[in-house]
Amino acid sequence: MKPIATYEEIEKDPSGKTTLLVDVRSPKEYAKATIPGAVNLPVLDNDERREVGILYDSGKIEEAKQYGISTLSPRLPEMFQQYQEYARQYDQMVIFCSRGGFRSNSIFSLLKSLGLNVSRLEGGYKSYRRTVTHLLPEIIKKVHFITLYGNTGNGKTAILKELAKQGANILDLEGCANHRGSLLGSVGLEEPHSQKMFESLLFETAKQWQEPLIVFTEGESKRIGNVVLPQFLVEAMRQGVNIRIDAEMEDRLQQLKEDYVYPGNDEEIIAALEELKRYLNEERIERYKKQVRQGAYDEVIEDLLLKYYDPRYSHTKKEYAAQFLNTDAAATAEAILKWSKEAQPFKSI
Repeated sequence: MKPIATYEEIEKDPSGKTTLLVDVRSPKEYAKATIPGAVNLPVLDNDERREVGILYDSGKIEEAKQYGISTLSPRLPEMFQQYQEYARQYDQMVIFCSRGGFRSNSIFSLLKSLGLNVSRLEGGYKSYRRTVTHLLPEIIKKVHFITLYGNTGNGKTAILKELAKQGANILDLEGCANHRGSLLGSVGLEEPHSQKMFESLLFETAKQWQEPLIVFTEGESKRIGNVVLPQFLVEAMRQGVNIRIDAEMEDRLQQLKEDYVYPGNDEEIIAALEELKRYLNEERIERYKKQVRQGAYDEVIEDLLLKYYDPRYSHTKKEYAAQFLNTDAAATAEAILKWSKEAQPFKSI
């Protein structure tokens, strides 16, 4: 690979070598959004980066560089050891910062002089971001979506995962957002993804799809946690085909307990229930909280489904090309694939 490479060149590297992307930006920048799969080995921590920024903004360029060098120098031996460890695991490394400037160039030059096989991403993270915003809409325009709709707890996400196992193209929007979409959608998950990270994960997913571009996804509102579905994706899904997934209450309860209930997370569930006070009276919320502490999860979930979630979903008017009763995600996925091959909902492909 060239010493300074574009993202497209990295993607199309014909050597077959294993490549590790190393994000040398601050932990805060990395947490907000990065190139999926990249590891973080920051040149400056959050406070140091802020100080450098203040110096740059005030025109003290040389002072900013001197400050950066002085704070980085004591950490170099430890950082070099980490890069050596990466070098034992991967054939080559690609270093990037925000714009491909001082941070990535300083580490790149040092590692190169010490004999490690490293390259630098031209334009840094911002160049990758431009690639995403340019190419993602172009890919989505070519896709024929089959969207799974159905009440909360009907196992749509589990079916998507089974569809993927059986060779289908899928788009797991909730997975890309790291949020399940509802007010309780963050329970049991880490921090929801930012808009930029969401779109990056959409892009990385889309690159893996195989022809023909028939993609299964799950029906969502336009907002999922912190993120908003891009309008070009919303329009593509609208132009596709909808299918409905139903499930018996017993199966729905089991699915939702698997999704939301973990050992020791009662207080997290209770905190999430507080968010429902905008829609449900305080007496009901207090009853739910008491039941959660007693371990009566089935009662809470069933009451929420029957009196809150299902009535809200019943107002959604859509036309469905097919309907499936989900009693087993793998079997339902198999039935959906069989239907799609026989019905050929996109006959022009």
